[in-house]
Amino acid sequence: MYQPNYGTQNQVQFNNESEYYELLGYLAKSDGTSSLVWEHNEDQGAWGSEGRIKFYIANPPLTCSLNHTAGVGNIITRVNCNEFVENIATNHNFVMGATQNIANIRGTVPAQYQADFDRGLTL
Repeated sequence: MYQPNYGTQNQVQFNNESEYYELLGYLAKSDGTSSLVWEHNEDQGAWGSEGRIKFYIANPPLTCSLNHTAGVGNIITRVNCNEFVENIATNHNFVMGATQNIANIRGTVPAQYQADFDRGLTL
């Protein structure tokens, strides 16, 4: 499940699995700082769909490396990351939107990374 890099331009990079599970905890906390979306851009004539993490705060306090692009409206930044969004939806019970089920996600986290996941919840 863990991959050190996601996307052809390395939009999401991890130095280790601890950073991966910390990000999962951060995205799971459902506190209004982030959301997951799958945009069907092909409906507007673009190349295809895009999985994104949208951030509603500047400089999220994460240890992984994210390639942020400008947001629109109340979205401060976004990370275009099809492979990562697909991975966490498929393997970790994430759903599109701003509200996640922490218990369902926690159940997919190996015991040795629970503390990393919990740290992400507190960021």
